[in-house]
Amino acid sequence: MSATRSRQRRAARAVDFARLLPAIIWAVVILVPLVFLVFISLRTSLAYGVAPLAFPESFDISNYLAAWNQGAIPIAFVNTLIITAASVVGVVVLASLAAYGIVRWRGRGGGGFYVYFVLGLIVPFQLGLPLLFKIFAGAGLTDSLPGVIIVQVGAGLPLAVFLYTGFLRSVPLELEEAARIDGAGDVRTFVSIVFPLLRPVTATVVILTAISVWNDLIVSLFFLSTPGNQTLPLATIGFRSLISNNQPVIFACAVITVLPIIVLFIVLQRFFISGLTQGALRG
Repeated sequence: MSATRSRQRRAARAVDFARLLPAIIWAVVILVPLVFLVFISLRTSLAYGVAPLAFPESFDISNYLAAWNQGAIPIAFVNTLIITAASVVGVVVLASLAAYGIVRWRGRGGGGFYVYFVLGLIVPFQLGLPLLFKIFAGAGLTDSLPGVIIVQVGAGLPLAVFLYTGFLRSVPLELEEAARIDGAGDVRTFVSIVFPLLRPVTATVVILTAISVWNDLIVSLFFLSTPGNQTLPLATIGFRSLISNNQPVIFACAVITVLPIIVLFIVLQRFFISGLTQGALRG
């Protein structure tokens, strides 16, 4: 009996390991380049020339100081942070309100608006950038952070509305009816009752929007021209041409660029999968 149970446990462990193996392989594929990225950023230029992929001799942050103090990295970091934060807030507020209206619409109009937003997932927003540039130029919104924020919010709405709509369909209507019986209006019901229940899908929307905006290059190339308005992707390109002979400093610049997004994902990752799966499956 004991031997049978032991074999069953080993078989169960083997099955669990087989299920986890693809995830382990994927994690290794993702983490190994990141580890070498950090290792190279901590090495001297001379040591990197001798053995590019060797373990760093010492954990020296001088490359990070050089990356931060040269070029337009500090200004670009602040600009990117402002654009990303404002875009995330705009997408979360507008998408959650739009999805709430679509799900709770008492007529047929809600389905039409939903299809309109879903079409935004099919048609790349980059196709409309030349026309948007002309419109924004007439409105004086080119080469300005507000103009880029408006474009990023519009680009992020289709996916966010899709996820919020799917998640809201799982929220019991009885909770809202009880709030209305107590005298709460639609706005108060949404803010006090509904939106707090959307934390998992909101975390998903925050992560996806932040990654998209933080790493975006095309919109910045279209709408930003002066050095004082550059974002990190633009500044990184300029930084690469400025010190092309010092690879460890360039890698340090890359670490500075990706670190905030990695930290954000670590903080919100426990909500990410549940929000993504529930929003997508019910959408």
